[in-house]
Amino acid sequence: MTKNKRYNKSDLRWITITTLLLAIGVILRIISPNVGGISLNWNIVMYATAILLCRPSLRQGFGIGMVSGIIATMTSKAALPYANLISDPVAALVCALLAGSHILDFKLGRLRLEPVIIIFITTFISGGIFVTLTKIVLSLPMSLYLYAMLPAVLLVAALGSIAGQLLYLPAAKIFNDDNIADRAPFILHDIDLTIPKNSFFVITGVNGSGKTTLLLSMAGVRPSYFGGFENSSINIDGFDIINDDPALLNRKFGVVMADYEAQLVTETVNDEIAFSLENIGMDPLDIIKKRDDVLKKTGLEKMGSRKISSLSGGQKQRLVIAAVLAMDTPVLVLDEPVAAVDPEGAKEIYELLYRLNKDDGKTIIVAEHDLKYVLDMQAQMAVIDKSYLKISGEKDKCFKYMYENKVYPEVIPLRWKIRWEMGQGIC
Repeated sequence: MTKNKRYNKSDLRWITITTLLLAIGVILRIISPNVGGISLNWNIVMYATAILLCRPSLRQGFGIGMVSGIIATMTSKAALPYANLISDPVAALVCALLAGSHILDFKLGRLRLEPVIIIFITTFISGGIFVTLTKIVLSLPMSLYLYAMLPAVLLVAALGSIAGQLLYLPAAKIFNDDNIADRAPFILHDIDLTIPKNSFFVITGVNGSGKTTLLLSMAGVRPSYFGGFENSSINIDGFDIINDDPALLNRKFGVVMADYEAQLVTETVNDEIAFSLENIGMDPLDIIKKRDDVLKKTGLEKMGSRKISSLSGGQKQRLVIAAVLAMDTPVLVLDEPVAAVDPEGAKEIYELLYRLNKDDGKTIIVAEHDLKYVLDMQAQMAVIDKSYLKISGEKDKCFKYMYENKVYPEVIPLRWKIRWEMGQGIC
């Protein structure tokens, strides 16, 4: 396990989790009963839980404490509410340090004791600083401080640690974060692929097997959760995917994502094609020429003035392909290009991709589940399962491997299964 892994500083998920838990903490603090002048400090319980879930940096942890301190100052009925502006940031900083170091990550059987220990320490530090500042500023008697205020802090810390321990497990499940900071990064293993220029190549595998990660890596986009390649060598159209500069790959590989609508950013078809070309400083006359060319290739030549919102799913898909083609990348990478398209539209998309491959010499790489559309094409295949490349090569060889080894056999086209079984004398 990677014990020192942190959330990426650009990852705003920690803000979402902390904000939600602090809001819940404020509500619980308001409605919680006060017994003998003592009540749970839900603010501390919640921000400590958020820190345990997200493992933020020390700077982020201090920021969480500042926010909690401001909230506590505004809602506190104590004699010195502004002490929260010191006690909470310091305690949150210590909490982030302890959570990040994992030095208190003990287990009792299957029960993790880290939440109860860290929340107790965090609450005691915050409460201890708060009552100490109160005692000093208000010149309270030492006996009151030693025999009433500090024991109350210990009691609140103990109750808070128990509450935090009970809340941590459901919170981790809700946020899909049961020790996510300790989880090893996703790695692709044994991906030995060579895809020559002008190839039509299909990658298949169950959801979560690594197809999209592989495609993004081809285009020089490495997801933050991706730990890299192990025992792998990937050469596509002469580019070394593992070792080449990602900026170079980004210029040479055009990507169409599964959620293709997210790639549409303008109002009309013409504007969509012109958008990326304007960004690279192309001359206006050249933009018009390029736009007309790619719209004709994708069958959208009469739709330039149409609003994108009026297009069908298949037409939007072709528009995204046209926008990528306008950038003149030698390789076109598509992630499940027909997942959200009707059968007729899906057939048209694959006919378009096949023409781009044969007529324009584009290297086409698709990640696909619905393999019936490529059954009659001259295409190579690769099968990925649980982040490992199982087999690559001719379609029939890959289908046979999937069929005999029960590797994602449900996507093998029925026509191929029947033909194989008849050929083996099974039918």
